[in-house]
Amino acid sequence: MTYLVQLFLILLLTKIAAHFSVKAKMPSVIGELLVGILVGPAILNWIQPTTFINYFSQLGVIVLMFIAGLEGDLKLLIKYWAPALTVATLGVIFPTGTAYLLCHTAFGFSVKASIFMGLVLSATSVSITVQVLKEMNRLNTREGAIICGAAVADDIICVILLGICPSIYGGGHHTSIIKMIIPMVLFFIIVLLIGKYVVPKFLDIFSDLNASESDTAGAMILCFGAAALAVAMGMSDVLGAYFAGLAISETNYADRLSTKIEPIGYAVFIPVFFVSIGLQISFNGMGKDLLFIALLIIIAILGKQIGCGIGAKMFHLNWTEANIVGAGMVSRGEMALVVANVALQSQLIDQNHYTAMIVVTVITTLIAPIILKLFIMRTQRKEVKMN
Repeated sequence: MTYLVQLFLILLLTKIAAHFSVKAKMPSVIGELLVGILVGPAILNWIQPTTFINYFSQLGVIVLMFIAGLEGDLKLLIKYWAPALTVATLGVIFPTGTAYLLCHTAFGFSVKASIFMGLVLSATSVSITVQVLKEMNRLNTREGAIICGAAVADDIICVILLGICPSIYGGGHHTSIIKMIIPMVLFFIIVLLIGKYVVPKFLDIFSDLNASESDTAGAMILCFGAAALAVAMGMSDVLGAYFAGLAISETNYADRLSTKIEPIGYAVFIPVFFVSIGLQISFNGMGKDLLFIALLIIIAILGKQIGCGIGAKMFHLNWTEANIVGAGMVSRGEMALVVANVALQSQLIDQNHYTAMIVVTVITTLIAPIILKLFIMRTQRKEVKMN
């Protein structure tokens, strides 16, 4: 099947599936994820996660997080930095600790392997959460700001731990903590300075160019440039894209650029990203690991839900809002896959356990938006009663 036919099928089926998901009062992303499982190796095997799909899907998640930043509220993020950091920290400790106990005590994994399994479950990806928050108009709320801020902090914590653990256990490069942290600090300083002094002038210049859609092109240049800078500094590309969007959100161009970029992202790139997650599911050889996978899924969900929920409650959110924060941090994504791959390459886990971690990542990603929507709907019902 050629890449054009693959793209044709993905775009056609995701829009149909999203329509029926919304009809069934579920987030549209559920339908798109299920399309990936349907057409992928798990069932029909029409589409495989090829290099083309992987690159295209990575563009999709970069654009998605850029849009999230573009429509975000920087002042709100700064206001809630303390709860966001607390939520992220507890959201790493709870699932990592419980997964370690399960793997080491109940299933006899080595200490090293158990720690890496825990790290996989600690890595949050809020790209799908952002989609649900946008659909339900909760992105620029207190809980929305805490989730986005906590996701950034979670990413940083996981990158640091990923650098430390192979060094301690001899499974990778011996990188000191200082060498890990310095590029991150430099990244945030550079982003802060560019966001404040360069971005507004850059967009002014591009808006005045005598070329079609030059302002949109300027915004996308900033998006991909920031993503590339983040990767060069040892960070996630989606982190760079998110901060590029946040920087533009503080300019007069934000609304205009959002209305131009969002249709492009949601029409073409973002659906491929959601489908690519479903493509990673395969049911071959899973039978003997079903109990292990089921327990990991429970830990993955409850670890984030409880840990992040407690973190939010410590800063005086009510229980429903705290549950929204917890549910918003349940979804796993690219960072979890990176950690699992490092563990596999370091021969700390075998191929079967690697596959199990991929399945856990995808299943939690499927379940998370449903849980999140239920908690948001409960909050909205309370708000209606109060009004």
